Amino acid sequence: MVGIRDAFHDLEFHSIADLVAEGDHVIGRLEGGGAHTGSAFTDLLIGFFPAHSGRKMHLTGKTILRIKNGKIVEDMTRMTWATELPRIRKAAA
Repeated sequence: MVGIRDAFHDLEFHSIADLVAEGDHVIGRLEGGGAHTGSAFTDLLIGFFPAHSGRKMHLTGKTILRIKNGKIVEDMTRMTWATELPRIRKAAA
């Protein structure tokens, strides 16, 4: 997570649905994003970003927390990255 924070200084997340509690688990849906304004960044799925590329990222995901005695004992967060793709102009006919 430290590498992501170095690359995406304005990275933010927020809840997009009410939390659901079932037994000792709490489930939430997240959405967020930020612009790549920091150090170079490489990810297997989205590729390489040179330092300060300015590319915008959008993230969606879910978090499942297991709670025991009022404390988080397990975090199963899964996020999906998507880059904002540049618009492609149609060639003049």
